[in-house]
Amino acid sequence: MTLEHPIMKRLIYPLAFVVAIAAAGTPAFAQQSGNLRVAFQGPGGHSSGAYGRVSALHAAARAVILIQKGLPAGSYQITNLTGGNSVNSIASDGLIELKLTAANAAAYQALVAAVTKAAAEGAAAENAFRGVKAGDLTSGAPATVRSIVTPF
Repeated sequence: MTLEHPIMKRLIYPLAFVVAIAAAGTPAFAQQSGNLRVAFQGPGGHSSGAYGRVSALHAAARAVILIQKGLPAGSYQITNLTGGNSVNSIASDGLIELKLTAANAAAYQALVAAVTKAAAEGAAAENAFRGVKAGDLTSGAPATVRSIVTPF
């Protein structure tokens, strides 16, 4: 089939138009994306001797629910949710990894702020559910769940 063929003529001109626009430097859609790691730390313990302690994994799960409620659909993707280190134990650690996608830098920063807020509120909800307040200690260590959000 040559360029003189009627089907090729119908296909080549629209394709040439699209290539010309792309070559002119017209951006189709500007985006900013990045990955966040949300780590939760708590005292943990064995399920029988430390029953009722806060769970870092429960705090992470609470944060996931808040992220789902607070971020627009399509702006995030949770790629990892994990925590704990054995059976019959209260998780001393929890982790959420997620990818954020926004139309521009300002919108991206708003998503990061929303995730940071959800993480803090998830930890606060788990602390409140277990009746733990800032300054409380368990075996000399903080009894509360804490969250840290970092890009990776």
